[in-house]
Amino acid sequence: MRPTAKRRRRGENGSYWISYSDMMAGMLFTFALILFMAIYQLVDLQQKKTIELETKEAQLSTQQSLLIDQEAELRDKEELLATTTLMLEEQQKELDENRTALTAAQQSLSLQQSKIDEQAALLAAQQTEIDKLIGLRSRIIEELRDELRGAGLDAVVDRKTGAIAFTGAVLFDSGKNELKDSGKSLLNAFIPVYIRTLMSEENEGYVGEIIIEGHTDTSGSYLTNLALSQERALAVATYCLGPEMVGLTAQEKTLLQSILTANGRSYADPVYQTDESGETLLDENGQPVVDMDASRRVVFKFRMKDTEMIDQMSEILEGVSETGGSL
Repeated sequence: MRPTAKRRRRGENGSYWISYSDMMAGMLFTFALILFMAIYQLVDLQQKKTIELETKEAQLSTQQSLLIDQEAELRDKEELLATTTLMLEEQQKELDENRTALTAAQQSLSLQQSKIDEQAALLAAQQTEIDKLIGLRSRIIEELRDELRGAGLDAVVDRKTGAIAFTGAVLFDSGKNELKDSGKSLLNAFIPVYIRTLMSEENEGYVGEIIIEGHTDTSGSYLTNLALSQERALAVATYCLGPEMVGLTAQEKTLLQSILTANGRSYADPVYQTDESGETLLDENGQPVVDMDASRRVVFKFRMKDTEMIDQMSEILEGVSETGGSL
């Protein structure tokens, strides 16, 4: 009985160990499987981390490259800014210099404008004075015309200059320098009216000179005619100031003496023949035909004081007007 019992216990123990062994093997397999899974997951996680790290490193490298490019671009912009700033400073300096030059030019222009305004005012004043004197000369010429006409004297007064011419035949014999009686009678009638008109209270302050001019025709030499024209002008002046001129007072003769001159012009200013329309006649050579009788004459002229200044200023003002300039 006992041996059988032992065999059973041995069989039971073997099964137990077998079961235990199987259980341990299963547990070991399970552990190995768990370990494998853990290792797999760890490796997979590591691979993912590695890939993620490589991706981040690549991104970081890209960002670093971008940052380097941005830094380079920033440096370029800083250099450009520095260059632009330097250029602006130079332009500002040039602008300041130009502003200074412009200010100086404006001041100079203002000074010039002031001078121009002063000159314009002066010229305007001179123009007013010239107009006044020209108006006075025109008035005196008209007075001479009226007074001579009122005295019954047939004398032609030039409307522009006031010159009065008497033919030589009335005053002198041909080639002579002594006054004829007809010439003396003419001067006795003419000179008092002429002198008193020019030397009236309202005119004497403006008349600066009375001129007697002798003229000849073109026959003979210039010098011979010059001597004759001077002698005739002097003969008229001598008679006007001499005792035979009874129409003037001693005071009037003294005043006349202070402003009277006598000149000979020879045939430097001949009178030419004209047709009915006033055109100068020409000879067969195309030269003007001299009116010999009219050229032999004695001319009485008067000059206003500052006549040369008036003529020059009139020419200047006429020139400015014609060119459209400003004073």
